[in-house]
Amino acid sequence: MMKVNNMEVLQSFLPESTIPFVEDLIKDADDLEIKISKPRLSKWGSYMRENGRHEITVNSDLNPYQFLLTLLHEYAHYLTTKAYDGKVKPHGQEWKAIFTDILHKLIAERSLPEELITLLEKHARSPRASITADLKLKKHLDTYSNSIIQNGYTTLELLDEGEEFIFHGRVFKKLEKRRKLYKCLDVERNKFYLFQPDVIVKKIHY
Repeated sequence: MMKVNNMEVLQSFLPESTIPFVEDLIKDADDLEIKISKPRLSKWGSYMRENGRHEITVNSDLNPYQFLLTLLHEYAHYLTTKAYDGKVKPHGQEWKAIFTDILHKLIAERSLPEELITLLEKHARSPRASITADLKLKKHLDTYSNSIIQNGYTTLELLDEGEEFIFHGRVFKKLEKRRKLYKCLDVERNKFYLFQPDVIVKKIHY
């Protein structure tokens, strides 16, 4: 699991248009650790507090809009815990009010696709305990995983051999395919890794 300790790393997972919003939102959260997790089938993200320590994890395989909303969902848990010292229900009215406020501020930025904004306006009226529980919103978010170009993001299999891309804040070069996986070079570390074809990466435009 990779710790995110600055926006340079976190922004590689976010829709580019929302980076200033997120940066402003979390700028004062000095007691919070945000980590990128390996894919989990049971959840997209999580929040926990232990011994006065706050931690958010978000799955690495989410598309940028899934990642954004999962991050905001979990950040609302962080704010709720700070405000009520963990003495309220995880997805009670207090959390709903805080998450709704975050969503309204995001919507006001008009930095998202209009169809997604419409769905978020409905979601914000009564947020579910999980993003995936809002079936219409989840279905729409899933469509971005299949987009060839989404704010510079794409799947690895759509890049040409030899093209460079950003993954987890590091620059890689796509090489040959080995059976079902692609061999890629970590340019800075000069090490080779194998990637799934459908992993979401950020294209580099020179």
